[in-house]
Amino acid sequence: MKRFFAFFFEHKRFGEPMRYLLIGGICAVLDLFILFIFVNYLHIWYLYAATASFIIVSTLGYFGQKYFSFRNYENNHGKQFPVFFVMAGVGLLLNAGFIFLFVSIMNLWYILASIITKFIVLFWNFFANKHITFKKNESF
Repeated sequence: MKRFFAFFFEHKRFGEPMRYLLIGGICAVLDLFILFIFVNYLHIWYLYAATASFIIVSTLGYFGQKYFSFRNYENNHGKQFPVFFVMAGVGLLLNAGFIFLFVSIMNLWYILASIITKFIVLFWNFFANKHITFKKNESF
């Protein structure tokens, strides 16, 4: 079992994306849970709820992505955290736009819309954080 995890999470080529998917998957499940609670129990409009859950989970995701996914141990939170949130802000706009499109225009269930949207926004988040926020060998 240890060799299995080492292969996927330590592999030179695939380790970083696999670690990103693990943290991203945890964040996605947490995001859906928070979204469900906000909409069904707190009766918050789905778009406000999606925005709030996205912000909460992005804050937690920053630390997982920084330390686990991209293995960035530089002590420059003051510069990376704002950049991360700019990148997450673009992701948030994409998230809100696609959820609105899927729910209000295409009449999909908000949870299904959120799941589809997560796969779309995943690519933006990975490449933005890899090449901008946590870029190796460069400091901001």
